[in-house]
Amino acid sequence: MDRDRIVNFLGWAGFAIACSAFLMPVINPDIYWHLSAGKYTAAHFAPPRTDFLSWPLYGAEWVDFEWLSQVCYYLLYELGGFRALQLFKALLLGLTLLTFRSTLLLYGRRLALPLLLPFFAAAIMPNCDLRPENFTLLFFALTLYFLERRRLAAEPGPLPYAAAAAFFALWTNLHAGYLYGLALVGIYAFGEFFTEQLPWIYGQAPFARPRRSLEYLKIFFTGLAASLINPYGWKVYAVIANHQQYIATLQAHIQEWSTFDLTNAYQWPYVLALPAVLISFAWFTLRRRYAVYHHFSALLFFAWASASHARHIPFFILTGLAYALALPWEAPSPAARRRVLAGAAGLACLLFWFYYSLVWTQYSASPKAVIWGSDGLAAFLRANKPQLAGLRLYNHWGWGGWLGWELAPDYRPFIDGRYLFHDKISEVTGLNEGEERWRALIAKYKFDLMLIRLQELKVPVKQRLGAGKERVYWRPAYLFYLPRSEWAVVYWDNVTAALVRRSAAPAAWLKEREMRYLRPGDTVNLVEPVLTGELRLAELRREAAIYQRNHLPGHEHSLNAQVAAFMASLEEFCARKGAQCAK
Repeated sequence: MDRDRIVNFLGWAGFAIACSAFLMPVINPDIYWHLSAGKYTAAHFAPPRTDFLSWPLYGAEWVDFEWLSQVCYYLLYELGGFRALQLFKALLLGLTLLTFRSTLLLYGRRLALPLLLPFFAAAIMPNCDLRPENFTLLFFALTLYFLERRRLAAEPGPLPYAAAAAFFALWTNLHAGYLYGLALVGIYAFGEFFTEQLPWIYGQAPFARPRRSLEYLKIFFTGLAASLINPYGWKVYAVIANHQQYIATLQAHIQEWSTFDLTNAYQWPYVLALPAVLISFAWFTLRRRYAVYHHFSALLFFAWASASHARHIPFFILTGLAYALALPWEAPSPAARRRVLAGAAGLACLLFWFYYSLVWTQYSASPKAVIWGSDGLAAFLRANKPQLAGLRLYNHWGWGGWLGWELAPDYRPFIDGRYLFHDKISEVTGLNEGEERWRALIAKYKFDLMLIRLQELKVPVKQRLGAGKERVYWRPAYLFYLPRSEWAVVYWDNVTAALVRRSAAPAAWLKEREMRYLRPGDTVNLVEPVLTGELRLAELRREAAIYQRNHLPGHEHSLNAQVAAFMASLEEFCARKGAQCAK
């Protein structure tokens, strides 16, 4: 086998390894409200213009700037469920990788492909969940390829204005990330203008009439005008302004908007790439007096953007790695070749560790690795729709999309991941800091149905038993901001609990379904009261039967077996000689 065929084989092997990073399960909780919006658009042949999902903002204006992506998601989901969505995500990211490969081949860097393609995929992997941003990564990679191919061409040919307009119009309706593409085109216009004026800057020629820089500028304004070809017109820019208005809040509470994290192993490829690329450019600029001003400007912009917000990391990886390979590297001398090979071997070992430890171990039989909801809770709410539908409910931020998808229009969530709720993020984060935060939120929105996650710390409480003994019990925090005098536990499982305000539910219905003692996170505290006769065992038998009725076979988060085992142990203790249990 000759050398070219070996290099080609290794390059495609690297491509295949890189693609394995794109087959991770779907864990994005926003996918559910994307599906709801896609379903609405498909049903009405028009994207939503007002909020139809939540109860606090029902009827408020909603600029659904990702509507076309959502239609794609919904249609694919109808065809093949989450598996189809997972494969579609992998397809988009695979096309992005293929486009990036084509850009590297413009520089003749075939030898770099076996290692650089897996490194590229590893570096963008934290941003590769199923999101409309997947479209943006592909379109940004295509923009970069087009710009680089045009820059390297001696005679680029006529500008494809119509194609550029269609390209940016389509991108705008898929995701607002088209702005990054426009920014890249604008940077190339600046870089080309600076290059054209270098003789004038150094006093060697008169000011030159801009030519190629104006061509880039025309593409920029063509794309900018085309961005207005969407159902909402200029209002898409109001959404962008909203993100900027709440950028500090987003950065504080949403991981992808925060700065990169050195302790996050999935971001280590970026942490390695950032100084490597910047040092390479600094060396060629300072020692070799070589600079492509298009690259230099874009590199500074996307290095700053990626260091500010982790969601921008892929844009630096796309541009930084491509531009680093475009530098005029010379073939290493025989002495330096060993160091290059040693470095390549070290990088190969690091990549093997990364994929073996952080990628391939995350594969699962299900396309969904995280369940953003509870099938048992959904079944309970459907079964009790006449009594509970229409109540002002509270839900965890990440569960809003799932609730809207599973239970609309009977139940409307309080909050989900859309930009409409940016002003509420600070209200719902940090609730576990104390019951006063909870009480303030409940009083403000007057919730009647609380769907809480069971991830709270427990509070030590000293209690006196009937025999005069005192015990310190660790009680779940929700018992204090949702006291039993006002709230009734009507459902719970391994991850969530539903509590309804007593005044909001029919008394007869509540009597049949309330669990006054068998409550989540508090069952261990029932043992001593039962064994000392403080609590009648018959009460727990009744509530255990209620719990079993709430959970059908197959509910993922059901604790039926654990509740049955708990009751069996109590029955056994109470059957022993000398037990003081009250039957």
